Amino acid sequence: MLSPETIGALVLPVSAYVYCVRKTNMMSSLYIGATGLQTHGEGMNVVANNLANVSTVGFKQTMMMYQDLMSQTSMARSNGITNMSQAGMGARVGEMRKIFTQGPFESGSAPTDIGIQGIGFYGVTHNGQTQYTRAGNFRFTAQGDLVDPGGWNLLGHAIKNGTESTTISPISIDFSASAQGRMEPRATSSFTAISHLGGLENKTDDPNNPFFGMAAAWDGTATPPLATSSYSYREPIQLFDKNGNAQTAYVYYDLAGQVNGQTAVEYVIAMDPANDGSGLAGGKSAGLLMAGTMSFTSAGQIHNLTAFSPPSGDPANLAGWTAAPFANGVPQLNATFAGSGSQTVSFGSGLALAGAQPFATAADANGNPDAVFAPSAGATRSASATTTYGKSPVSISQQNDGYPEGFLRDLQVKEDGTIVGLYSNNQSDDLYRISLYRFTSQDGLQREGGNRFSATSAAGAVEEGKPGTENFGTLQEYFLEQSNVDFAREFTTMIITQRGFQMNSKVITTSDQMLQKALEIKR
Repeated sequence: MLSPETIGALVLPVSAYVYCVRKTNMMSSLYIGATGLQTHGEGMNVVANNLANVSTVGFKQTMMMYQDLMSQTSMARSNGITNMSQAGMGARVGEMRKIFTQGPFESGSAPTDIGIQGIGFYGVTHNGQTQYTRAGNFRFTAQGDLVDPGGWNLLGHAIKNGTESTTISPISIDFSASAQGRMEPRATSSFTAISHLGGLENKTDDPNNPFFGMAAAWDGTATPPLATSSYSYREPIQLFDKNGNAQTAYVYYDLAGQVNGQTAVEYVIAMDPANDGSGLAGGKSAGLLMAGTMSFTSAGQIHNLTAFSPPSGDPANLAGWTAAPFANGVPQLNATFAGSGSQTVSFGSGLALAGAQPFATAADANGNPDAVFAPSAGATRSASATTTYGKSPVSISQQNDGYPEGFLRDLQVKEDGTIVGLYSNNQSDDLYRISLYRFTSQDGLQREGGNRFSATSAAGAVEEGKPGTENFGTLQEYFLEQSNVDFAREFTTMIITQRGFQMNSKVITTSDQMLQKALEIKR
């Protein structure tokens, strides 16, 4: 049995230790260490998820933001002064922040691999729901729907005949020959022929008919209708009839004369008389479309022109050549190809008159050579126009707004989101325009899996816009935005998180050993 003195000796240190334990609240260190384990464990989950998605298209990495949990407040009075102190009670997860920095681009394999350079998200829809994504790996289904790998349909505005719809809708293209898969032919309504006409000869020199020798010599009943001895230069031009068939016509040129350094050139536009489907067919005027003059400065630049429509009778009757109509300062001819209807074609040479020509008939022009040579008041000349440059005539360029039937062979996506159909007739047509979306706070978007986000009240208002405008990003076809995960940063974070977890586990084991020691003292 212990003596009273021995018992007294033991009671004092044990009570002192209990007092110490109460003051330091050693149990709190176990709890604090446990919160550290939990938060660093969740931090490691974030790192693991970032690294797992390092190759995910359009993925945006997450950053763990830690917070202190709470503090315990205590008050101590010493020398009449009350001091307040706080002891921390652990850590917690404050926020898992999404990082929306631009990811690098990687080459895609189709024009519908589309990367966003800058701000914005694609809108996609499925079963009436709308979500948003940065991943631009879209493909067309057999039904023509442009979808992501999860089957969500990309949103945009349909374009028809050059007019963009004001309504947003899922992008779906009908590739059949009865819809966007086929382009209807277009008859030529405008043709421009730019030539250098230097070195022309005057092969139809006639003092009584200086400007229309070729027109008078035309005979649609003969083969050829205009002998090679009657013109200096001929260039073929291609026109398309209303059925989309290519038709060949010719522009004949011959020198008409020179006065005070200025030059006049006569021209005739005609087709094969056998292909003439107009009322002129079978007669001497068969095949004729237009005749007139071009006048040039001493420097070789065009500054005036005349144009006349052919007569129904003998082309040599210059009074029957009546003034051709003008549209936007350019003369117009009427062509009727066999098997096709009549069509009006504007013929451009790079010069546009300010008003109508001053001559009612070719005979009037023939009788007033000064007016033919004189520059036309107010006429405008294009940067590219017919001239008398060079030592021999040559065709420089031809532009034709007609084309044959075409079938869709490829697609192009422009920076502004326009989906352009490319057709076999070398024409293109705008089919859709992809929309982009932005939010007041994109950090408030909620991940939904499949590289998609959904809008929440925390994201604020959603705004739809056109790529490349109003701070929206631009689109890059044949490129995909990759994950923005930074390897170096994630490995550094992983090491720091691992060390934090280990140190918190050490706090728990050390606190446990201290409690065990306290219990041993009591026993």
